[in-house]
Amino acid sequence: MRYILILPLCALAACSSAGAREEEKYQIVDRDTARFPGKQRDQELCTQGQAVAKAYLDERNEAKYKDWKLRADIACLNAST
Repeated sequence: MRYILILPLCALAACSSAGAREEEKYQIVDRDTARFPGKQRDQELCTQGQAVAKAYLDERNEAKYKDWKLRADIACLNAST
């Protein structure tokens, strides 16, 4: 009986997209680096934001790709100034 309840949960966990998983990583980086504002934080957000944008591009999700590309570009610009 327990296996019947666990199987649907496993199936749902596998349904998350690569883009969504990269977004989760971005949120972790964002929270982790919040205590260290500055170029180092912006560089880490730039790198992870680019990974999110790439994941959505690979999924052919144009709307989310454009959103994350812009977000990553802003973080990269802040890191370079």
